[in-house]
Amino acid sequence: MEPSQPLAANSDIAESLSPIEFDVESESFQATYDSTRDSTSLAVVAVVATARGEEPLALTPLQTVIDTEAFDKLATELATGIGNCDSISFRYDGFDITITSEGIIEAAPIENP
Repeated sequence: MEPSQPLAANSDIAESLSPIEFDVESESFQATYDSTRDSTSLAVVAVVATARGEEPLALTPLQTVIDTEAFDKLATELATGIGNCDSISFRYDGFDITITSEGIIEAAPIENP
């Protein structure tokens, strides 16, 4: 995939989400967000929907893939340094998702989901 201009994130569901950019080196879509302002679950849905060029409601419901309540709690602990890990990773709707303690969401397209 070619480098692209930042994509406008769906700010209706995650107001703190930065514009989503495609990083050629890591071959992934990346954005930052503020876990004190937005649900990590909703921010992930916004990133994946934007990367796919679809509306969030067109995606597989995230709660069918992970326990979103536990995920949001774990992501908050990650962001505040309470947890004992540097990132959280899982697969969702054709992407490998990674959330870092710095508030970065990375969505790498899976070659053959």
